[in-house]
Amino acid sequence: MSSPFDLTLSTAQLAGAQGSFSLRHPAPFPILARRRESRHSIPNGLVVSSEDSIRFSLGETLLLCGIAPVFASNLAQAAPLVAAYDFRFVLCQDSFSDGKYADLLLLQRASQHNSVVIVVSPTGDWPEYFEAMDLGAHDFLAYPLIPGELPRIIRASLAQKGAHLRSDSMS
Repeated sequence: MSSPFDLTLSTAQLAGAQGSFSLRHPAPFPILARRRESRHSIPNGLVVSSEDSIRFSLGETLLLCGIAPVFASNLAQAAPLVAAYDFRFVLCQDSFSDGKYADLLLLQRASQHNSVVIVVSPTGDWPEYFEAMDLGAHDFLAYPLIPGELPRIIRASLAQKGAHLRSDSMS
């Protein structure tokens, strides 16, 4: 029997997405409260990585920040999703079995969606950092991540977008 705090999110609601994500420990109460208070579903974030452990880690971070993760393991799976959906966040590894983060950033830019793209790299290479930023990445983080770094960036981005939306509605 599942507890009311067990969350299982399936990516089946999005055409082209594959797999599901299950988190079997209590979810933070603010996420549950937000889901109950709002008639809207929680926003989606895309996680693109060819490594299961990185996909799970990034997906768990999104979920804990109130973002429902959708998964792709390569560029072929991610490309139609990036083109069709305006994800709140796109978290991707620096390279996939069939491409690199630069390909994904170019696809995201062509889609004209406003997704915040964060690239995660095991090397933390400075030339790649500058290339990613020039192509429109919000940030480029070295993996393994410093504990709390990605949630801080996600929350700051959500707060900044929320403040921007509030200021637009006042004018």
